This record gives sequence, structure tokens and C-alpha cells, in this order.
Amino acid sequence: MTCTTDTRVRAIRSRTRQYRARCEARQLSILTACSLLLLAGIGLLLNHAQSSGVATVAGAYGAVLLQDGAGAYVVIGIAAFAAGVAVTVLCVRLKSRAARRMNEEDNGD
Repeated sequence: MTCTTDTRVRAIRSRTRQYRARCEARQLSILTACSLLLLAGIGLLLNHAQSSGVATVAGAYGAVLLQDGAGAYVVIGIAAFAAGVAVTVLCVRLKSRAARRMNEEDNGD
């Protein structure tokens, strides 16, 4: 390779890294915004699902889940768990895809 070709290859690889970094930053900001929206939605749902009064149940049961209207808490908890699992799986897949690309790029040298 001549000096100019080597310089051009380095410049191309540098730009490629910059574009990938921008893409990853964009994906991270989108995931952050979705997480904040999900958190706000869960907060609104919990606000509407709350009932005033003492959180103890008659008959010496101390569980809140035995109260009337506690089904919303269970549904919100399951939905939050499922959303957390989905976001985690998405992040792991994106990370492994990026690592695979970097390995292919390094092996292509």
C-alpha cells in the first residue's frame, strides 16, 4: 500500500467508528426516553390504582395484595418486569452485534 492509500483507509475506518458511535448514542437516547416514558406511565397507573386507608387487611393479614383493587398492582408489576426483560434482551443483542462487527472489522485488516 502506498502512503496515500494507507491514510485513506485510516480515515475511512475513523469515520466508520464515528458513525457507529453516533448510531449507538442515538439508540441509547431512544432507549432512555422509552424507559422514562414507561416509568411515567407506571407512575400514573399506580397513582390511579392507589386507594386511601390503612394497608392492613382485616383478620391479621398484613399483605397489601389481599385488599380490594390490588389486581392493578399485580398487573403493573408484571408489565414492568416484562418491559425490563425486553429492554435488557434488546440491549444485549445490540451490544453483541456491535462486538461482532468490531471483530469482523479487526479481522479484515
